[in-house]
Amino acid sequence: MRGPSKTSSPSPTWSRQATDSAATLSSVAALRFMQSHPMPDTIFHPPLVQIAFSVIDVRRTERWFREGLGFLPSGGNRLIMSSPLIALIQGLPRAASTCWWMVGRNPWFQLEMFQFRRPMARLMPADFRPCDTGYTRIGVTVADFDATLERLADLGSMPLSAVLGERGKRRACVRNPDGVFVEVMEDDPLPKPAGSERSGCDVAVRSVTLSSPDLAASVAYLTAIGGKAPQDIPLHAQAHEALWGLPGAKCDRAVFAFGDVLLEVVQYTDPIGKPWPEGYRLSDQRILNIAVGARNRRDHEQVYERAMRFGARPNFRPIHMGGAGCVYENDRLGFSVEVLWMRPGGPERKWGFVPLPASSRPEPDNQRVEAKVLIEAPPDTVWNVLTDQDRMSGWIGFDPVTRVRDGWPDRNGVGSERRMKGLGGTIVEQVIGVEPKRRIRYRVIEGSPFIFHNGEITVEPRGNATEVSWSIRFRSRIPLLGAFWQSVVGALLPRMLSKGLKPFAERSGAAGGAPFGA
Repeated sequence: MRGPSKTSSPSPTWSRQATDSAATLSSVAALRFMQSHPMPDTIFHPPLVQIAFSVIDVRRTERWFREGLGFLPSGGNRLIMSSPLIALIQGLPRAASTCWWMVGRNPWFQLEMFQFRRPMARLMPADFRPCDTGYTRIGVTVADFDATLERLADLGSMPLSAVLGERGKRRACVRNPDGVFVEVMEDDPLPKPAGSERSGCDVAVRSVTLSSPDLAASVAYLTAIGGKAPQDIPLHAQAHEALWGLPGAKCDRAVFAFGDVLLEVVQYTDPIGKPWPEGYRLSDQRILNIAVGARNRRDHEQVYERAMRFGARPNFRPIHMGGAGCVYENDRLGFSVEVLWMRPGGPERKWGFVPLPASSRPEPDNQRVEAKVLIEAPPDTVWNVLTDQDRMSGWIGFDPVTRVRDGWPDRNGVGSERRMKGLGGTIVEQVIGVEPKRRIRYRVIEGSPFIFHNGEITVEPRGNATEVSWSIRFRSRIPLLGAFWQSVVGALLPRMLSKGLKPFAERSGAAGGAPFGA
């Protein structure tokens, strides 16, 4: 494995890169930073080794990356990710999550997925665009472009626009289950020598895009982190903007090479992106940050000090343990970058940088209850009953049921929330996914005796009738009570379907039903 790169100071590469494109704002910003911040004799250039996501359902997101793109499981952690230590690192009071990792062809790189139970991840805004502020897009290169798009289509992710480019250089863009834009590239913008990447895997991460309201400030920050200026790498042109739904969009961009992953910084001038959502937290659903890495503590400290001199703010001082360490740093625009270090070998296995059996990772939920019912009513009628929250108290066993937040694209859609009062207390459920006429996914966000409490309802036509399948996944909030709660829910769910939903939907069908969202 090739180690991270280093150069000696003064660096003629910096001066040449900045001078060749001195007319661009990004190069001027990088040059000014390098001139005003003296560098050590040996300059360490860290590779980009991680992209981290806050996800709503880690099982579903992991399956998408594994079955759709070909990434490999590489372990996970729940104990440490629910400790006071991680709360300090992430800057989230009392943070607790289950974390899963995945790897591709890149020799030292991982995808990191957090499913937070505290604080609860807030859903990505329904109108989020790749021009809005934040880390907005990743790019992957795949061995079989057509087969990849077919697998993604089977998982419900279709290209957002027509495929662009000639055969051998085609590109498409889809959205993953959490709304993150993922560019699929047939060509490789950073081709690697044979044998230099992990074998047995057909996908590699090649880019991540940061949409900034201030290109110059972001370029200066990333120059401090990486120790070098942006490079003239033709990753994207204006025509590519149509791939992610912004045809004709205009932006200024700069591209950094962080090892075998490109970091693209863009500032849109048309359309101008929205700022961070009000009250944004690192745990909210989206790409939460990226990480650059070193192989020893000395190089890690150099990167950390460069960022500190730039004016970055750490959530907490660097934490070191067992041949590894990390710190989360933030610039004045709110972008988070993790700076980590890790010795090869054991620490890589412990922290998810090598493929591992899926069974080696902790489960967020460890109880599952499923039930089915056949309803003598057409699918449209049953669907209308399931999605009409105003009439839900008539069959679900909670009364009253009050919608407290409207969803999208209609009031009963994604993001809608309902407060439900029952004998055991009051809970709040939130709709997190809708496949019209087919599937509803929800989670409990308040009041449950469970954590990681997710549900899924599927509607299937059966001749003139309809089969409804309902599954619930959870973990008991109080340890050792999981089996008890599974028996309780396992008795209540079939009864609710057969004694509540079935007769209500059949009466509704006889009466002509009600329109969705009425």
